[in-house]
Order: sequence, then structure tokens, then C-alpha cells
Amino acid sequence: MNHATKIRNKVTVPEFYSNKIAIRRNHFNPLFYGGKLFQQYLVYAYARYEANRMTYIRNNQKTLRVESYKGLLDHINSISRDNKARVGNIFILPSTFVGGPRFMSKLYQDNMAMVRKFGRPDLFITFTCNPKWEEIKSELKAFQNSSDRPDLVTRVFRLKLKEFLDDIVKRKIFGEILAYVYVIEHQKRGLSHAHCLFTLSNEDKIKRADDVDNIISAELPD
Repeated sequence: MNHATKIRNKVTVPEFYSNKIAIRRNHFNPLFYGGKLFQQYLVYAYARYEANRMTYIRNNQKTLRVESYKGLLDHINSISRDNKARVGNIFILPSTFVGGPRFMSKLYQDNMAMVRKFGRPDLFITFTCNPKWEEIKSELKAFQNSSDRPDLVTRVFRLKLKEFLDDIVKRKIFGEILAYVYVIEHQKRGLSHAHCLFTLSNEDKIKRADDVDNIISAELPD
């Protein structure tokens, strides 16, 4: 950053690749027509992004105050002595590293704190991406399928997931929501789905069989 003008003259790795795969009107982007090569390009892009994060953490252990994890380091050294194994350089991932063990543990503890405060969740709902959504089909070329455009599928899914959560949390179609949490997973073909837990207020909790029938229905998909 130029401290005199307060203008940043560098971009991050995610910003660079986000610009590369941005959808622009009346602009031809050859990446979108690469098929499996486009998928491989995205995998390499994320690998480069994660390697960049790992390099920063490895070179800034003091800045990240890793010495505060002294108990963990003592435990690792104790295990190495008991097993007569030699410990190499130790690099600890902070809780801010998305996907790391400490990050996942922190999320788990946060969710358990919600359960202790608001009680067990009342609704478990899975929201699944449908590759036949009109918003996806209308943007695909004649020779393409949904797996050729993971960027498009992900964007549509996230927008629909946001609207789905707004229906439940803000518009309160099931009643007052005290707490909720969701996790996004991916199927083998790359389709996203979200597992959601919702905790209802005491006045809106499911208490009778009729309440279940008012919420649950079974229909054949389109």
C-alpha cells in the first residue's frame, strides 16, 4: 500500500483469480469454454492461494505468537521423546486458518456454546443444489453441462441459499429462530449442499404430530 495516497497497489491471490473468472457482459472469456481444463485451472488457483497462506504462516510464526502455544509444543516434544522420534520444524496453524484443525475446533466449540444457551436444535434441513435450475441452464452454452461451470453453479447456489436462510430466519416461515448454523459440503460431481440446524423459540417448537405435517412434505423433484 502507498501510505502517502492510501491507495493499495497490489492485489491478493483470491482477488487476482476472482478477476480472471469474473463474468462480464459482452466480454469473451476463454476460461469458461475450457471444460475440464477450466476445472483444473480452478484447482491450481486454490492450491496456489493455500500455499501462499501456508508460506505466510511458516514465515511469521513469531508475529502470530505461536510461543503462546507452549503447552502444545511441550506435549509434542514429550511424545517424540517417548517414541524416540526426532521432531523437525514445528509450524502451528492459527485458528484463523480456514479449514485447519484449530479453526474447526473453534467452530465446534462455538456451536456447542449455542446449544448450551438455546438448547438442542429443532429442525435439521438439507438444502441441495439442483443443476437443472433455470438460472444455471440459461447461462450454459449448448455444448456445456453444469460440471463445466463450477463457478456459475456455486454463485447460483450461494444466492439461493441466502434466500432460503432469509425465508427461515428473517421472514420466519417456521416461527422465531433463536439460533442457527449451517455447513456447506460438496458431492462427488461438485454439486453443493448445505446442512442446516435451526433452534426455534419455545412458542414455535414442534409439539404435536400436526406441527410435523405442517412442515414436512414429500414431492418428486422436477
